[in-house]
Amino acid sequence: MAGLGYIITATYLPFLVHQVLPEVDSSHIWAVFGLGAMPSCFIWHKIHQRLGSQLALQTNLGVQALGVALPTMGSSSSFYLLSAILVGSTFMGTVTIAMSAAQKIKYRVKFNMLAVMTLSYGVGQIIAPLLAEALRAYSETFNSSLIAAAIGLVLAGVVVTKPNRASTN
Repeated sequence: MAGLGYIITATYLPFLVHQVLPEVDSSHIWAVFGLGAMPSCFIWHKIHQRLGSQLALQTNLGVQALGVALPTMGSSSSFYLLSAILVGSTFMGTVTIAMSAAQKIKYRVKFNMLAVMTLSYGVGQIIAPLLAEALRAYSETFNSSLIAAAIGLVLAGVVVTKPNRASTN
């Protein structure tokens, strides 16, 4: 769900900005996305250390879902700019938190947890553009695609919610 959730914004943000705000240089919004990503692994690692895996990942996915949904809430450049900052500053943090958490529990399973996580993240990244295009063709807007991506991120946050049998923080 995390791979599916972020990739629609990451893939289509410049296109969406150009389509909705032709007077705004979409490369500037895209650059903000990248600037948000640069320090994110360090920031989310610290948050992960402070809050633990579950709460850090839920927070990360919630912030990311808000960022993905923002362009559906308004068409001003500030919505797209904030979307770029929120998604850019969280998507790599998701991986930072999840991989670190997986390292702590990998001995409890009989398969390569990191490989399965990487595969599932990649599958989400492959499926998402196909889903986005199908939803866009049906609704004639990318809003439904962004909403589906945000819902995917919220669902990922719900999946992370589990009874805490043993501390995995």
